[in-house]
Amino acid sequence: MNILFVNACIRGEASRTLGLCRAALEEIRAKYPQGEITELCLDQEELLPLHSDTLAQRNQLEHQGDFSNPMFRYARQFAQADLILIGAPYWEYQFPALLRCYIEHISVNGLTFAYGEDGRPHGLCKGERIFYITTAGGPILDRNCGFDYLKTLFSNMMSFSKIDYAAAECTDVIGYPVEEELRKTEARLREQIRAWD
Repeated sequence: MNILFVNACIRGEASRTLGLCRAALEEIRAKYPQGEITELCLDQEELLPLHSDTLAQRNQLEHQGDFSNPMFRYARQFAQADLILIGAPYWEYQFPALLRCYIEHISVNGLTFAYGEDGRPHGLCKGERIFYITTAGGPILDRNCGFDYLKTLFSNMMSFSKIDYAAAECTDVIGYPVEEELRKTEARLREQIRAWD
C-alpha cells in the first residue's frame, strides 16, 4: 500500500496540525504495517501557481498524453497513492495558499481525472480514501470551507469515495483548554482510522 502524506503544515514542527498528523501516521502504520509512507512537505517544494506560459505548456502535453514532464510529478505521485493524508491549518476559513497551489498541480486531465462521454469528470486515481486533518484558532462551526472544497473536488472530479476529516478547534482562544482539545481530537482520529474498512 502506498500512503501519501501531503504536509501543508507550514509552521513546521511547531504546528499543532502536524502533531495530529504524526499521531494519525502512527495509527495508519499500525493498521497497515506493510504500507510505505511518503511525506511530501509542501513548504520544501518549489510550488508556483500556473501562469500563461506554464498553463499553455501543460495543456499541450495533456493533449498529447505525455505526462513525463517533471511538472506532472505531483499528479503522478497523487494518482498512484492508495491512501492520502492531508494536513493543513485552518486559515481564513480554508487553508494556506500553498495547498491550493498543490491542488492546481495535481488536477491534471488525463492523469488524475478525465472527462467522459457524458461531459463529466471521472477519477483516474488508484486510491479511494483521503483523510484531512486541520486545527483552527477559533470555532469552525458551519464554515468548514477548506474541507468542503476538498471533498467536492476529490469526490466529484477524482472519484474518491471515502473522505474524512478531523479538526481541533479554538486552539488560539485565551483560556480554552487547548491541550485537552488536542488530546480529544487525537483520540477521535485514532478511532476513525481503526474503524476504516
